Amino acid sequence: MDKSAAAEEDDEFFGDQSCDDEFGAAEAEFRDVKTLSYLDGFDETKEEKLQEGFAEGYSQAFNDAFVAGSRLGSLAAKTALCELNKDTKCVTANQPRLHNAASAIHQFLRDEIMIGDEKAREGTYEGAFDNLKNKLDSIESDSK
Repeated sequence: MDKSAAAEEDDEFFGDQSCDDEFGAAEAEFRDVKTLSYLDGFDETKEEKLQEGFAEGYSQAFNDAFVAGSRLGSLAAKTALCELNKDTKCVTANQPRLHNAASAIHQFLRDEIMIGDEKAREGTYEGAFDNLKNKLDSIESDSK
């Protein structure tokens, strides 16, 4: 009996040995599925955290915009009342304050919201908004 005939006889006795290749392929497929599952989980978690950050930022921005708008609206209302009462002294005193408040808000929006370059910003958003509130407080206290 030659060697090839003996090998065929062994194959018949032990069965098809190609299952080792199938096992290797199954193991590789399992690693791929495991990797994909990890990546899917990572992407899903990343999306959840991104949404949480957006919701938190939106809430903070809404509250901050309300504060700034209320302050500006208060000064505008005082100026409008002065104009209705034809109190020129009051109008003359309040118009520059209203302009200064609007300019301070505009500068804040330009510097903190519209500039995309982080290096151009000084400090944090919270610090910048606190500075804006202090400017508005100062402008309002001048009107009292």
